[in-house]
Amino acid sequence: MGSDMEEKIMKTFGKAMSHGNPAWVPTPKYGAEGIYYLSRYLWTHGWKRLAYCLKFFNTIIFRNYIPPQAAIGERLDLPHGGFGVVVHIDTAIGSDAIIHHSVTIANGGARIGDRVYIGAGATIIGAVNIGNDVKIGANTVVNFDLPDGVTVVGPKGSIVRRPPN
Repeated sequence: MGSDMEEKIMKTFGKAMSHGNPAWVPTPKYGAEGIYYLSRYLWTHGWKRLAYCLKFFNTIIFRNYIPPQAAIGERLDLPHGGFGVVVHIDTAIGSDAIIHHSVTIANGGARIGDRVYIGAGATIIGAVNIGNDVKIGANTVVNFDLPDGVTVVGPKGSIVRRPPN
């Protein structure tokens, strides 16, 4: 395995080990991310069937749908084990994203920046561009582009906070 992917996997399962679990035991806090990164590695290196098997395992154990085709940056955090998270195949998510449970990113082509927080139950629909350092509140529906640094809440996705100029 390549050192970059190996490092990601060891960081993920190393966190589980630091909480008293053996490295091979996926925990709800860290297991879904590690399984995604491993399936992504396999997918990008031609092991597509095995990658799909891992995605299926992730779906059964952690009740999420994060396909290996989705491009997700480093240090993805799924605080509730990724339960109920659905990510479209064509989605690209930057580094240090925090995605809470029951989030849906649907209808393809969403581009999500770095250091984005997505609250529980949020829905992102369509080929939208979401900037860096954006916070999306719980149960918010986003179907429009968001610039860097904004906070958006509510079922209509109202921007309540903009970064200082």
